[in-house]
Amino acid sequence: VSDEKDARGYLQALASKMTEELEALRNSSLGARATDMPWKMRRFAKLDMSARLELQSALDAEIRAKQAIQDELNKVKASCISTECKLQESEKKNMELLADIERLKKETEELRSEKGVKHQDSQNSFLAFLNAPTSALDQFERSPSCIPANKGRRVTDHPPRSIHTPTMRTAYVGSGLSAPKPKAHQFVVKSFNTPTKCNQCTSLMVGLIRQGCTCEVCGFSCHVTCADKAPAVCPIPPEQTKGPLGIDPQKGIGTAYEGHVRVKFIFLKVPKPAGVKKGWQRALAVICDFKLFLYDVAEGKTSQPSVVVSQVIDMRDEEFSVSSVLASDVIHANRKDIPCIFRVTASQLSASSNKCSILILADGENEKSKWVGVLNELHRILKKNKLKDRSVYVPKEAYDSTLPLIKTTQSAAIIDHERIALGNEEGLFVVHVTKDEIIRVGDNKKVHQIELIPSEQLIAVISGRNRHVRLFPMAALDGRETEFYKLAETKGCQSIVSGHVRHGALTCLCVAMKRQVLCYELNQSKTRHKKIKEIQVQGNVQWMSIFSDRLCVGYQSGFLKYPLHGEGSPYSLLHPDDHTLSFISQQPTDAICAVEISNKEYLLCFSSVGVYVDCQGRRSRQQELMWPATPSSCCYNAPYLSVYSENAIDIFDVNSMEWIQTIPLKKVRPLNTEGSLNLLGLETVRLIYFKNKMAEGDELVVPETSDNSRKQMVRNINNKRRYSFRVPEEERMQQRREMLRDPEMRNKLISNPTNFNHIAHMGPGDGIQILKDLPMNLRPQESRTVFSGSVSIPSITKSRTEPGRSMSASSGLAARSSAQNGSALRREFSGGSYGAKRQPMASPSDGSLSSGGLDQGSDAPTRDYEREDSDSPRHSTASNSSNLSSPPSPVSPHKTKSLSLESSDHVSWDS
Repeated sequence: VSDEKDARGYLQALASKMTEELEALRNSSLGARATDMPWKMRRFAKLDMSARLELQSALDAEIRAKQAIQDELNKVKASCISTECKLQESEKKNMELLADIERLKKETEELRSEKGVKHQDSQNSFLAFLNAPTSALDQFERSPSCIPANKGRRVTDHPPRSIHTPTMRTAYVGSGLSAPKPKAHQFVVKSFNTPTKCNQCTSLMVGLIRQGCTCEVCGFSCHVTCADKAPAVCPIPPEQTKGPLGIDPQKGIGTAYEGHVRVKFIFLKVPKPAGVKKGWQRALAVICDFKLFLYDVAEGKTSQPSVVVSQVIDMRDEEFSVSSVLASDVIHANRKDIPCIFRVTASQLSASSNKCSILILADGENEKSKWVGVLNELHRILKKNKLKDRSVYVPKEAYDSTLPLIKTTQSAAIIDHERIALGNEEGLFVVHVTKDEIIRVGDNKKVHQIELIPSEQLIAVISGRNRHVRLFPMAALDGRETEFYKLAETKGCQSIVSGHVRHGALTCLCVAMKRQVLCYELNQSKTRHKKIKEIQVQGNVQWMSIFSDRLCVGYQSGFLKYPLHGEGSPYSLLHPDDHTLSFISQQPTDAICAVEISNKEYLLCFSSVGVYVDCQGRRSRQQELMWPATPSSCCYNAPYLSVYSENAIDIFDVNSMEWIQTIPLKKVRPLNTEGSLNLLGLETVRLIYFKNKMAEGDELVVPETSDNSRKQMVRNINNKRRYSFRVPEEERMQQRREMLRDPEMRNKLISNPTNFNHIAHMGPGDGIQILKDLPMNLRPQESRTVFSGSVSIPSITKSRTEPGRSMSASSGLAARSSAQNGSALRREFSGGSYGAKRQPMASPSDGSLSSGGLDQGSDAPTRDYEREDSDSPRHSTASNSSNLSSPPSPVSPHKTKSLSLESSDHVSWDS
């Protein structure tokens, strides 16, 4: 005990001593911290000072850099001011030089008119390219293998059939000098049988008839508009007729090169290797007015080309290019021909992948290099001179060509920015181009023509086998149930047109039937129409339109205007006393269309030529509109006239009479009067929309699809657009009744499931347990079988179920409602069929419920079907018959995709 006390005392003393030492240490440390404070402050002060010095140096460097930039800026300003001064001086000199050039031009013109000499300005003749010693054209002038440059300048080279027009006979007098007056030309309008160049401007005289005029004395041939500029000397000295070939780069007129070649048309988008294999077509090629003209030539040494242009390629096209070809490009051509072949490419549709390409076979390798050189040099000059692109329309694909309705389309109309009305073999449809929704309007009768009448909220169509006119309210275009009005007297109708009379107070609908036109007033009465007039026409009605209270009717070789309200006699737009128009009646020609340019002037388009007349029917312009090829139809969208022919659509400005654009699409047919919707009838029938670049807004909003997605639409059937058809309620009810009566019909109506990835769904409760207990005999050798949605259900017990009993009835599942799990159709399994064949089985998926096939695209909710016990397949009960109509197999003829069941292996169940 005493030892313990001693130890405790010792420990207490030790603890107290340690406590004292600890206190002393703590006190000494506090004292030290107080003494260290000035050292830390000195350290922080040093750090602050160094940071301040760094910032100061950075600031100095920035100030110096700014000063250097300011100095440079001052220098640039000074140089800019001096450059501006120099520019002003050079502009003054330029103006003076231009004035000198104008003065010299006037002097040369005066000298020419005094001497009566025709000579073209050398600078306009193909610029520096023509003056080069190795120029293709210099070689062309010397080359005997090509057409001589002066061939075609004499009318005697091309013996034409002449049409004499006495009023066109004009005398051109000299410039009134004291010397004896030279003889004047005796010009007469002429029709040429072969392509002929104008001797004045060297451009081709395009047209089917009356392409230009010829002097009867010396044979000088030129355009009607060039006759005033022709040399006043008659006959013209032979050396003066050989003006150089070339194109004026400012005006874009003239012929640069010509020669016989062989051509083959191919399309890059749909290549046809068999095309070259079949051989080559002889053609005359002419480079004129920055265009490449091709005229077909029949086989044979003496055969001459026709005046009908087979193909025109405009060099102003953004996609225009000329190149040689490789052996891989023309795999079916002869090996010796490959060095002589070159390719000319231009755009066909707006999509970059759609290019039209022409393969051209020249007479030799040198000839090919000349053609490629001339075309490339001309294209370079065109770009350099920046001749503006005068094109008006950009063709676009209006809708996916895989839609079956497009193939049989007869007519169409643009309802608004997003909707198109299509009339085809199966009836009238409204296509919503952005929503991919299609609405059927009316019955299934074939629709021949559509006429929208927005002022009366009506749409008139020619439909049915007997071609009756029917009127539909505009509300029908939204899918609403409305009644239509049939015009009983219009059997055998050919065309319809609507318009306003009495300054818009009255809307008229005119119906053409052979030589008769019935006129109806559209009103708000019960039948919406009232017959007001019946007009008898001299010939079969070929075209008609309403111009300012009068009906203009076109028939063979003539146009007549009839008053629509009140009495009055019709008058002809071709005045019988005007002899310059007598050629139209002498040669029967079809009336294609008429255009009202103003109250005082009309353009009358016939199948051979277009003539301008005043309101009395007398010729108003000496020049006529010339068609490059035989027109099939014309469309007018002010101020542009679209002329459709077999190989292209040519666009003319009716005011300036210029041929401003050629769209190189073959077999195109207009579907509406403006020509904005067209049907392209190639291998894939396409609906084409012509977007007007000059218009302020788009008439139709075409959904942009990339080339890749468009290719997929065509090639891969699984990537097609899904179209939804809106079906009226009455038709839907009728479908349901038919479905219940006819099991086959029911199979067709129920849609195939999509996203099908489970074997069977037996419903809640006992069904799931039964499914778990099913024996599964998996055959390893069949594990690679393609499992395409049709599933066989294994037998429930080892012994076969009794024939005639249904599986759902024996398991007590028939009484269960399938509404709990969202299924739209009760599954019924016929046990008797397991031994013989597999039982197909459908399941609902998020994409398509089984009952969804009753009305595809319908917005009606599922609960509507639950209410109707008698009409709904949902409430069908199990039957004892062994041939129940089972739900349709998900196997589709288009879809053979393998479906995975939670794993990558494909399994097959043994029944």
